[in-house]
Amino acid sequence: MVDIIEADASHEEVLEAQEEQEEISEPVEAEKPEKSNDRQPTAEEFRAVDGARKAFEAKVKKLEAERKEELARRAAQPATGDPMEAVRLGKALAEHSEEEADIIITYAKGKFNNLKPTPEQIIQASHDEWVKVAIEAKREKVKSENKTPSPSSPTYLVGNKTSDDIEKLGTKDFAKLARETFKGGRSGI
Repeated sequence: MVDIIEADASHEEVLEAQEEQEEISEPVEAEKPEKSNDRQPTAEEFRAVDGARKAFEAKVKKLEAERKEELARRAAQPATGDPMEAVRLGKALAEHSEEEADIIITYAKGKFNNLKPTPEQIIQASHDEWVKVAIEAKREKVKSENKTPSPSSPTYLVGNKTSDDIEKLGTKDFAKLARETFKGGRSGI
């Protein structure tokens, strides 16, 4: 079938060579007397096909090993980038909490249709009006939830002094306040 086989031939090339060989040999076969369909390949043909198969398998193994090495090499290398880009990203996210930074990154993923947005895309997303409004609304919500409610009962005033101010007074000052506040009346003290 195939007389010439290259060691580096791809599977497609081997198939193409076989087809070409068959096309060339067909006119000759038409002139020959009828052959039986159960013809066994000759030892030479068998060795040629077996050699092509082994060469193809070796090439596949080599390419798979190279691909695995390349993936391992890429995974081992730290991400190198422009240090100024990291500084710009840090400045853009400096005023935001970690939760807000997650919101910005999630928005950048959707906006740029990228599961791993670049620092430049994250910076652009942090300046987006929608993100700013969303973060401000979240901050206002947290602020209103954490706000201490005003006391339900009014603060008691005695002589224009609150109960906290009265507690801080010494005994002499307290006696003076009591005399001034309750002149002529009963204080119950």
